[in-house]
Amino acid sequence: MTDHSDGTRALRVAHDFYHALQAKDIDAFADLWTADAVYRVPVTPDGVPGEFAGRDIIVGALGQFFALFGDTRITWDAEVMADPRQVLATWTLEIELLTGGTYRNRGASVFRLEGDRIAEYTEYVDTAAFLGIFAAKTQTAHRFFALLHGKDIDAWGELWHDRGEITLPQPVVEGYPSRIEGKDEIVAAYRKLFSVYETFDTELTGVHPAVNSDAVCVEYTVHAKLVNGAVYTNDHIAVFRFQDGLISAYRDSFDPRRFQDVIDALSAGNS
Repeated sequence: MTDHSDGTRALRVAHDFYHALQAKDIDAFADLWTADAVYRVPVTPDGVPGEFAGRDIIVGALGQFFALFGDTRITWDAEVMADPRQVLATWTLEIELLTGGTYRNRGASVFRLEGDRIAEYTEYVDTAAFLGIFAAKTQTAHRFFALLHGKDIDAWGELWHDRGEITLPQPVVEGYPSRIEGKDEIVAAYRKLFSVYETFDTELTGVHPAVNSDAVCVEYTVHAKLVNGAVYTNDHIAVFRFQDGLISAYRDSFDPRRFQDVIDALSAGNS
């Protein structure tokens, strides 16, 4: 009798799990987990297996994914396993992404319960389809630098949200702002800045989508020739944030002492 009760309860929790996902009901989703639950995934946005440990981490991560989702459709079948505290579910989903396009996937999941809460959840999915969610952002990051290389500031400006923002967190040299706000101001500032570059090359040494946010971190090296004949090089770490599929924030860190060469060329061109 206990096994039957355990199995019925476990099956109900599995159904509640998919109903919460389909409704994007983060509160209902949060109620399903033990405090020290573990959510295992076959691949993270970095392309390696991983897990989320702890209810707060799990809920926070799924909340970030929900922020990408529009209309969400899930179909599933679930059955109790030999251990009545475990449920095997097979599912398919189709999600209209707010950033554009449709995300489709299918897979199988194993739930292990403690009482009426999920203690362990292991998911098996089409990893290529999953990584495709993050591809648009990484492709935007690559295009960002490709357009700067070509000094195509008009096309580069189309990557930005109207309320976009550039922030330079470290002290910068005199004559260059530490914050630029608004797409029009950003485009105007970069049009002026790129007037001093004869060539502008970047080597991207790392492009890392964040696991639990919409951020993409990029490590890159600049190698540029200025119109005055000087060579400018610098190492950067930048973080992109996105809204509606467009860049909403760009936070860049670099050695401001090297950037002085660019400011000197800019000042000479304005004199």
